[in-house]
Amino acid sequence: MKKPTSIPVLPLKWNRKERMLICSLASGKDHLEMLQLMAPTAAYYAQMHRMDCLLLPLPGKRLDASRPPAWDKVVLIHHMLKQYETVIWIDADAIICNPEKDIRSVLDPGIPMHMVAHRIGRRLIPNTGVWICRSMPKTFEMLHHIWTSTQFVNHRWWEQAALMELIGHSPDSNTSPVETRYTPYVRFIDREWNSRYSDRADNPVIYHYCSKPKPIDEMREKYAAFVQNILRV
Repeated sequence: MKKPTSIPVLPLKWNRKERMLICSLASGKDHLEMLQLMAPTAAYYAQMHRMDCLLLPLPGKRLDASRPPAWDKVVLIHHMLKQYETVIWIDADAIICNPEKDIRSVLDPGIPMHMVAHRIGRRLIPNTGVWICRSMPKTFEMLHHIWTSTQFVNHRWWEQAALMELIGHSPDSNTSPVETRYTPYVRFIDREWNSRYSDRADNPVIYHYCSKPKPIDEMREKYAAFVQNILRV
């Protein structure tokens, strides 16, 4: 099957261009279950910090069935950037632990993309599990390059591998990063915004369960702790 070279257009129409959006989606069984746990934390965070929230459980459905599910995030981000100034993508297997910190405090309004880069051994790996995108021409250009990097469609890191190559981080070797024309358009933020088991923050704002199989019971514990913290406020 010929793989599409343009990002699919969604029929969804919103008119909130001035605001920020948190979004996510899930289609597989484990991710659907994790989205149920993540969703109330994201909704609470969005309400606290005056953002909109769009969380899509899609059992048996896809935004683009020609690619693995991870690519659906590119479709959704691309579409919602036409409706919002800033789109904050959070993977369904991530959960907000500390809702007090406003992510605006770490964003540079002149930079198209922000994310965490994890130090794993000698490698620095940009992680699109939490991916903040601004509605700028350069953002759309980069998303187009990521989508059309079809050599990564079935890579183990999918769209993340395409972005890594775009900004000079090899997804398949321990080589040092190199400067590309797109390197300046991504800003790395502290790992507290995307903490993971192999590169943890002491007090994470968002904790990301990147491992397989998915530790759903541990995520339930994180959700219970989130609820208890809210009740104590």
